Amino acid sequence: MNNDQELIDRIRDFNRFYTNIIGLLDQHFLDSPFSLTEGRILFEICNTEECSAKKIREKISIDEGYLSRILDNFVKRGFIKKAPSTTDGRLRIIVPTEKGKREFASLNDNSNKTIFQMIERLSEQESIELVDMMERIRVLLTKK
Repeated sequence: MNNDQELIDRIRDFNRFYTNIIGLLDQHFLDSPFSLTEGRILFEICNTEECSAKKIREKISIDEGYLSRILDNFVKRGFIKKAPSTTDGRLRIIVPTEKGKREFASLNDNSNKTIFQMIERLSEQESIELVDMMERIRVLLTKK
């Protein structure tokens, strides 16, 4: 086995471990009615000023049609509303409703609890090391 394949196998093994440990493969992400993709889109809507589909696509790689279907579903479920932009009439601003904000708050709380359960057995130093290693991964994988 060549070295590149061994590295690839180890990275894929870690990815399987991590997706399992944080429950990414569960049909309902973080004990919510949302898939992982829907949860991430709701996060972006609730945390992006003057949110639009274009801004969501800039932050996450998602097919335009798939995003459109999710947003339409969010409108039907009462999580968001769309309004014309005050600065660009062609643009629709996506705003969370009170129901959408509550759903996001619940999802966010569940995420925080999950992370806390993962790190509560670690010492303070180990927690710092973990976050430092995660940041190092980010730096290495975004290196140009």
